[in-house]
Amino acid sequence: MDKTPYRESYISQLDKLSTIIINTNNRIICESPDPLIYENAYFFTKAFVITMCAYLESYLKDSLMIIVDHSNAKLAIAKLPHNLILWSLGAKKEIKTADLKFENLQLDIKKKDLDESISGNPFKTRDLFKKFGIELDKNSEFNSLKEEINSIVVKRNKILHHNDDASDVSNKDLTNNIVSLKNYIINIDNIICNYIV
Repeated sequence: MDKTPYRESYISQLDKLSTIIINTNNRIICESPDPLIYENAYFFTKAFVITMCAYLESYLKDSLMIIVDHSNAKLAIAKLPHNLILWSLGAKKEIKTADLKFENLQLDIKKKDLDESISGNPFKTRDLFKKFGIELDKNSEFNSLKEEINSIVVKRNKILHHNDDASDVSNKDLTNNIVSLKNYIINIDNIICNYIV
């Protein structure tokens, strides 16, 4: 697999958001600015930051489920006994009767299980990926983008949790952020595809 089925969808959504940002900016800087957009420019800026981070988090959740599904497909072929694996993981302690299952091992991870761990914050993403057996810190592209992505997510958090007015964010900043997020998603996507080969 050279890319997950989700990559293009989220890249496309970010491209559309970039177009909206450019069109919004053009309606502000034109000779007769659109009063609705001009008078609410910071509201639009805040909405754009929140939206781009929501796309990132949704992409991460969808793409990580590919690893779960892929792992479950491998487990189905391997037909590993659930109880044997449970016994091994429990340092060979006694297994409670309620935990016994007389079936083959399957990962019981659903998208909703990822909700508490999913974050656009690259440091939290790094920690979540460790649970999947992936060390993002060993990827140079991740390391080169993580501070920039973190600053975007921190700004989103300030907007959401502290009512930051986003007056320090220009439309050029927004379009640059989208370029960075696209590069970040493409890199994460490549890491996932290489992992499940």
